[in-house]
Amino acid sequence: MGVDARTALGNPDLVVGLLPREGRGAAEPLGGHADDGIAVSVFADDLSDGVRFLRALSESPEVRVLPLKRHAEADVVVVVATRVDDALLLQMEKVAAQAENSRQRMVLISDPMRESQLSRVVGCGVVSILPRASIAPHLIVRAVVASGKGEAVMPKRVVRRLLEEAREFHQAARRVPQVHAEAGLTDREVEVLRMFADGHDTGYVAVQLRLSERTIKKIVQDLTRRLGLRNRTHAVSYALRAGVI
Repeated sequence: MGVDARTALGNPDLVVGLLPREGRGAAEPLGGHADDGIAVSVFADDLSDGVRFLRALSESPEVRVLPLKRHAEADVVVVVATRVDDALLLQMEKVAAQAENSRQRMVLISDPMRESQLSRVVGCGVVSILPRASIAPHLIVRAVVASGKGEAVMPKRVVRRLLEEAREFHQAARRVPQVHAEAGLTDREVEVLRMFADGHDTGYVAVQLRLSERTIKKIVQDLTRRLGLRNRTHAVSYALRAGVI
């Protein structure tokens, strides 16, 4: 089931939430002095989309549009994409890694994405998600200004899924704090890989561990990325060679 933000825009299902600032009592503009405006950069997979949104942003007195390829300096990066795929996510992760501003945020404007992509999208610093289809330029400006001031604009259903996932991982971390130091795997990861090695599928593992299938997939995704493994099969092979399963 995809995540479709277009049903939320302009109705009560849209959530605008204040993001907590570590060590601060209230949100502050990311752009420093208010007179400077929020520094914004845009990258899009369609030139006409990029030009359209750049024009709208450049007309806002609250926004200062940066030249192309200066994403590292931006307070807010606007990402416009026809679809969210691995290539786009890699680009977004690269932009996030190069950010000079540790509080840089992203606004993602795209067609519906898969639920499994949500965590990775948020990990890039995305705080606002808007529909690409039929969106008005002035709404882009509003989302950018809100994001730059420390707020988040997301459909309620997306927020609920993210909170549910965070809760599941927090509970799992409290139950299984141990780590297999030599292999770099937690007990929970070993438990999951052991069941996969026994030939069980994701649904069975999720039921046995009382977690959602999305959480099981996220556990495998995290450990493969952390250890530089290609996929689930490679992870099982790694655990077997390490002698932990």
